[in-house]
Amino acid sequence: MHPPRALIGLLVRLAILVAIAACSGKASPIAELTKADGPIDRQVGTAEWKGAAIGAGFFLGDAARTADGGAQLTIKAGAAQIAMQPRTILRFGGTQGASRIAVELGAIDLTGTGSYALDIGDVKLSRGGSVRVTSRGQGQSSLELTGGEAQITANGQTLDLAIGKQLELSLEAPKVTVDAGVPADAPVLVDAAEPPDAAVPVSSESTVEVTGKKAEVLEPGEKVWKPMAAGAGQLAKGAKLRVGAGSTATVTSGGATLEIGNGARIEIGSDLAMYLEAGGGKATVPAGSQARIKFPGGGLGLKGGAQSVGRAQIEIGAKTKITIVQGTGKLTGASGAELDMNRGESATIARSGQIHVLEAIPTYFDFRTPVGETLTLHDPKGATAVQFQFSGKCPNGGVIELDKDTRFRSSKISAGKDSANLMVSGGGWAYRLRCTTAGGDEGAAVASGRIAVLRDDGRRALPKGQTSNDIDADGRNYRISYQSVIPNLIVRYMGVGGSAFKLHLATGGKSESFDGGPKITVPGSKLREGTYTYWFERDGVKEAKVSTLKIDFDQTAPQVYIEAPSNGQVWVGDIEVRGAVLVGWTAAVDSITIPIDSQRRFAAKVAPPSSGALAIKLSHPQRGVHYYLRRGK
Repeated sequence: MHPPRALIGLLVRLAILVAIAACSGKASPIAELTKADGPIDRQVGTAEWKGAAIGAGFFLGDAARTADGGAQLTIKAGAAQIAMQPRTILRFGGTQGASRIAVELGAIDLTGTGSYALDIGDVKLSRGGSVRVTSRGQGQSSLELTGGEAQITANGQTLDLAIGKQLELSLEAPKVTVDAGVPADAPVLVDAAEPPDAAVPVSSESTVEVTGKKAEVLEPGEKVWKPMAAGAGQLAKGAKLRVGAGSTATVTSGGATLEIGNGARIEIGSDLAMYLEAGGGKATVPAGSQARIKFPGGGLGLKGGAQSVGRAQIEIGAKTKITIVQGTGKLTGASGAELDMNRGESATIARSGQIHVLEAIPTYFDFRTPVGETLTLHDPKGATAVQFQFSGKCPNGGVIELDKDTRFRSSKISAGKDSANLMVSGGGWAYRLRCTTAGGDEGAAVASGRIAVLRDDGRRALPKGQTSNDIDADGRNYRISYQSVIPNLIVRYMGVGGSAFKLHLATGGKSESFDGGPKITVPGSKLREGTYTYWFERDGVKEAKVSTLKIDFDQTAPQVYIEAPSNGQVWVGDIEVRGAVLVGWTAAVDSITIPIDSQRRFAAKVAPPSSGALAIKLSHPQRGVHYYLRRGK
């Protein structure tokens, strides 16, 4: 039974900017029902709910309601798609010429290109953008980017949405919330604030330590820059400092320390806050404290943890880039935009104050793995939110570092108590876990592994069965790349005459011979990957021509075929898993092994996943561990 609309909290108002054309005095429908995975009802105005069939139109004032299945509606003007989730109610309100969709219950996915409006701001979708709008009740709702690009403008602020970040919507300024994968009831290590009486005292003066000969200071009220000698010194309020080639400066002011180098320029504010005008710098605040660093377009409130310092990298350019290295921060734009940032996250801010998220820690996970594993993820999306589980290795929490380079010089990072989430994009990655010490620093790695993500749905047809390959014993080099099993080998003698033939096949210092005629078949079961030399012996005499054969595996050949479930289908109850594999593979979901029959096929019904995606595990002693992901609607 569906709850009455009067009991539902503040509606999520989504205004689709569509024209309602007139035809012979009758309004055209705003949307049309194009797909339904279960019963869907329509309400005309305030009339009773009645069933709706595929092709039904929805006009101004109408409402749509799903039960246990989803549904898809197509906006007539602009062809945007609305995917209604199960148990969702939406209403087409607004006025003629500007219809408004109110998500009264549940959630919808809006996909398309163009501008759309919520009652708290405008949403712009591009590059096939898709956002999920969810009614939270009690005046709350959320907006999350699920594909493409999207931007929201509200209360004079503009934010670029990022996959993995939810935007909590209200009539106030939007607030982006993130999570490093720490359970809600876990003790917080990095964000715990000291009691008020334990606050770190802030010095009432600005100090500077200069190295090199190319640092200059512009005193307040002066117009001429003057050299600043190397060593320790002080900066007055309103003073500016710039650094040239071969020199550095470490400035401490307003509770923060800023390390700057060639091309950097800062100003000390009347409140002692540092304003980084040009160049770049490394900002640090002590444990248990916070301070603000300003730059073109806004500023960063950097906060240390209870036992660890706060660190951020700031790079000034056409847009300023901010990366939280340790601790947390709040990025604010001149227009009032705000972005809460966790360790490992990065963003840019334009001089106008517009914030764009570059790297976000996902608040959810598609796939989870204990640290130390090496695996490959086959994901139709091409990027996977992975939760790395610490498995009790770090009693004080730890940090996951992810990098293309095993030296971890430019790592993505994410911290947590028992686990940490990271968005892993396509390609091969190395990762490691470093435990947080009692003092808030990180120790040596306690676990490491490799993870690769491939954009692959596992639906390429498997190669056909074993075939035969013909090669000649003519002194040339040959190469065979096989896809499933090594094929039989037919070797031809290229000389003339003879009655007794023997083929010699040698590799790794060992030789094997095969008797026969001028054409000899070597079973594929006798062969292995590697390089062979081979020659014929005719009537007891060795032939002069020695040939070379290299046998290797075709890495591009499909080894696994996933027939079901399809990606993006609605899951009701247990999920049917079906597929086929080549010789040597095993199949499982979670810890449950799926039997493989004599035709190399497997089938089973499994429970819905606790994560965002179903992971079908296929393992091979030579090919490694592979997971094929499927997401439901």
